[in-house]
Amino acid sequence: MALHVLNCAVERLAEWHAHLYVEPCIVAFVAVAKQYSTSPALFDVECANIASRWLGNSSKCRLRVSWHEDTAEKATRLRATMQASSLVELAAVALALILGHRVIPLGKLLVTDRGGRADYRTRKRKAVLEVSGTETVAELGRRHREKVAQARGNPFGWGAYVIVCAFSSEGHRIRFTHHPVEESQRGEGKD
Repeated sequence: MALHVLNCAVERLAEWHAHLYVEPCIVAFVAVAKQYSTSPALFDVECANIASRWLGNSSKCRLRVSWHEDTAEKATRLRATMQASSLVELAAVALALILGHRVIPLGKLLVTDRGGRADYRTRKRKAVLEVSGTETVAELGRRHREKVAQARGNPFGWGAYVIVCAFSSEGHRIRFTHHPVEESQRGEGKD
């Protein structure tokens, strides 16, 4: 089976999520990605429990994200302005917004309140979205497990999508999973 490849210009986020101010995420993505590769940057995406018409029965795909030269110029200035860890988190949000729009249309995303155990929520799917990023591939598994546990404790009692991105010169990777609400969380099946 051929690997699905999703091509995207990161600047498209501004039109897909017009209700959000995504410019910092777009520019941060380029600031991080261009340290490791030229445009387009390639990401190997590992999916689990993702129901997607685009993905079909596959549990893997490749994301190819390009950027414009004027965005690269802004990225150089942003890198001189912000700490690397903040840039990586914003860059991961950009990738999550792409996947949340193209692979599983989440609909309009709303920012959760601080302490909401996830970054965004979507009424369309009654789900939360938790996003994280790292520049250490070896951290991907541990970080993903932590974020799954965190997102499953969301105050809405909704299922969770978790996207963790690793940026690296050895190859970029993304782990993208869905975790439905467990029966015991909803109070069903109790005597």
